[in-house]
Amino acid sequence: MKDGHHLTVDLKECRNLSGLSDEKFIENTLVDLVKIVKMKAITKPCVLYYEHGDREESGVTGFVIISDSHVSVHTYPFKGSLYFDLFSCRGFDSKEVAGYLKEAFEPEKLTEKLLKR
Repeated sequence: MKDGHHLTVDLKECRNLSGLSDEKFIENTLVDLVKIVKMKAITKPCVLYYEHGDREESGVTGFVIISDSHVSVHTYPFKGSLYFDLFSCRGFDSKEVAGYLKEAFEPEKLTEKLLKR
């Protein structure tokens, strides 16, 4: 087995605010990302909108279990932020993943961290 990767991507000041609060958009994003990294989903995406007492902490959370681990996303539409995590026992093209997220959510700031395991 090849060494895996753990990728986190933080997106701030996103211009696609509607995408950040749309459960179906987030579900489709998770499905697309599993295809991009050429892995197999072993569950359907689980996506829900959480309404927090502090409005700015509300947002969409979603994850999908893949054969090699998981993909997750947490959004904060009222802050214009998204936090993404992909943990895998196999390597993948992190630049392609970050590029997809950048195109989908249009952030002003993007921070990508890749840990090779």
